[in-house]
Amino acid sequence: MTTTLTTAEKLQRLHWNTALNAANSVFGQLTFFGPAWVLFLSELQFSNTQIGFLLSLLPFTGLVALVAAPAVSRFGYKRTFVTFFGIRKLLTAGLLLVPWLLTQTNISVVLVYVTVIVAGFALARAISETAMYPWQQEFIPNSIRGRYAAVNDIAARLTGILSVAVASFILGLSDGIDRFMLLFAIGVAFGVIAVWFATHIPGGAPPEDATASKTSYHDLRRVLHDRNFLFYVGGLGLLTIGVTPFSSFLPLFLQEQVGLPDSRIVLLQIGTLVGGLFSTYLVGWATDRYGSKPLMMLGLYVKILVPVAWLLTPRSSDLSLPFVLLVALIAGSTDIAWAIGSARLLFVKVVPAEKRSEYMAVYYASMGLIGGLAQVFGGQLLDFTQGLSGQFLIFEVDPFFPLFVLGFVLTAISAFLFHRVQADSPMSMGEFAGLFVHGNPVLALESLFRYYRARDERETVVMTERLGMTKSLLTVDELLEALKDPRFNVRFEAIISIARMERDPRLTDAVVQILDGTEISLAVIAAWALGRIGDERAVEALRAGLNAPYRSIQAHCVRSLGTLRDVESAPLILSRLQSETDKGLRVAYSSALGNMRYTPATQTLLEVLAQTENEGARRELALALARITGDEHYFIRLLRNVRQDKGTALARALTAIGKLYRRRGEELAGAIRACADVFARDNFVEGSRLLAQVIALMPVDSYPAHMSLILRECAAQLEAQNGEREEYLLLALHVLDAAAP
Repeated sequence: MTTTLTTAEKLQRLHWNTALNAANSVFGQLTFFGPAWVLFLSELQFSNTQIGFLLSLLPFTGLVALVAAPAVSRFGYKRTFVTFFGIRKLLTAGLLLVPWLLTQTNISVVLVYVTVIVAGFALARAISETAMYPWQQEFIPNSIRGRYAAVNDIAARLTGILSVAVASFILGLSDGIDRFMLLFAIGVAFGVIAVWFATHIPGGAPPEDATASKTSYHDLRRVLHDRNFLFYVGGLGLLTIGVTPFSSFLPLFLQEQVGLPDSRIVLLQIGTLVGGLFSTYLVGWATDRYGSKPLMMLGLYVKILVPVAWLLTPRSSDLSLPFVLLVALIAGSTDIAWAIGSARLLFVKVVPAEKRSEYMAVYYASMGLIGGLAQVFGGQLLDFTQGLSGQFLIFEVDPFFPLFVLGFVLTAISAFLFHRVQADSPMSMGEFAGLFVHGNPVLALESLFRYYRARDERETVVMTERLGMTKSLLTVDELLEALKDPRFNVRFEAIISIARMERDPRLTDAVVQILDGTEISLAVIAAWALGRIGDERAVEALRAGLNAPYRSIQAHCVRSLGTLRDVESAPLILSRLQSETDKGLRVAYSSALGNMRYTPATQTLLEVLAQTENEGARRELALALARITGDEHYFIRLLRNVRQDKGTALARALTAIGKLYRRRGEELAGAIRACADVFARDNFVEGSRLLAQVIALMPVDSYPAHMSLILRECAAQLEAQNGEREEYLLLALHVLDAAAP
């Protein structure tokens, strides 16, 4: 009876599949899927066409999936896989008899024997993988499929690197066929261990409905009507035809054309494995987070350039091996994006889970047919082009040249088809790439890692702060998560960190929800943050916040509306200011109107300034008026200079203004000089009186109405206050500078 696995059950036993892949990686690298296999066949004097035929058996037998799929489903995915997975290892052990056969028979018999073993292995592999694909779709949760694929890949790469290093060492010890036998023996031993691991993986039981498989042949035909599936298979088919031939014969290219020995050629695989090792987990995490297709397409674009890189390989040079390893390293680090992205897209989007048996059968059979044809074609093309030589542009032409050109062209065409495949997320490749050009992506990734490893509230608050400091969109999800943290200080810090970020609709919407929520202390800081973020999407929520029952929220909402320069709200804010009695709100309203450059508010702001006693509030009100009349930079710079040396700063400011008004007549120029001289002597009472006289000599009536209003008020206050209200000095000089001809 089939029972549905829970996610907890899947996660609890996933490590067995990881162990299986790690052990099977050693088996594959040392037998049929490593560079040593092609070198072994070459040692047995197989021609390129014969090698291509043997390599084609592995994918060609995938066609049996169309016939075997119903029986596999009925027999059970797990039972089928374990049975034929084990048969594969036993057949491989038959290769260990090759040296004995060479002493007892002729080479022709050995060639037939090897061919039979490969054919038997390929058939068993096809049946076992017909079961494995739908079984994997069952026992690997989609929510972690990308990250789990990364962990799986890391384990396989580590064991693969070790096995390739061993292969390189063994192949360098001697010549002849015996060195390959040692590799095969080690590989078979690890293969048997992998079979034992497979028995511990959950799921894969036969279906409860025994009649389900009777309709599968009809369903196999219906799969071919799925356009999305056809685009995926078509793109993958072209990519297979383009990449498989030159990848399979790459060891021979490096041996015959580049001049590398066998023991160095197998190091190529280490370069590929190490390259992918550095990026695997990042890719897996990114596919789960942002979708499969952006990563898949990124890897595919790099694959287009790989054949060109191989064509540029230095021949018989000291640079040959370093160049080969560099290309392998780069190709491996980006190919993992293609591998994990395309596989995840297949399971999550292309293949419906409820029809996985028929879809996977058609997929595996199609790829088998195409892969087999690609291997046969590659071997025949390589034999046909023997003797080809010459020069084409910067490329050296040799028998392998057509394979690399074919790889470049078909990979580019496959990219076009994959663009037509439906994505599993709304994020495009361009949007994904944009994540890494904003802020500091390196610091962002480091902060993400440390955020999840934070052990207490204090450390989490610090890491939440760092997430915002990176200004990277990579941290958006973590900041959204921090907003829901049960610890108040983490939520508080998350709002502040979001205010440091570049605009993102999700962040804005999340902060708006907090503003509309019931946590008053957080709503206040949320209102401030929305102004800092600068997203106009928040305007409606901030307008609504003006009616909040708490004055602190009202104050921050109106300040943020001022920061956003929501001029449409200005008449309402001015109306409230004129009737408001709360001192804090009056200053907040005034500041917002100043930020909006709302000139009708000038008279009211002057009245509020005259009535305000708090020194800090007076300066903020003066700044609001300064903003209405011009650039605030002059006002702030003058304020800073006054704090350092008041008399000198005022004198220099007046002198500069005198130069601007020198054409207004000698009387005005003399008054300005006299006022500047008094301020230079730190006589602020007399200086204030003289500045009021300077204003009286100015053509105030010709200025814009709001400037005239401010200058007249400043003159009156300078006369009345005897220089005690510094903000009027600053404001008067600011307006005189702004109004200068």
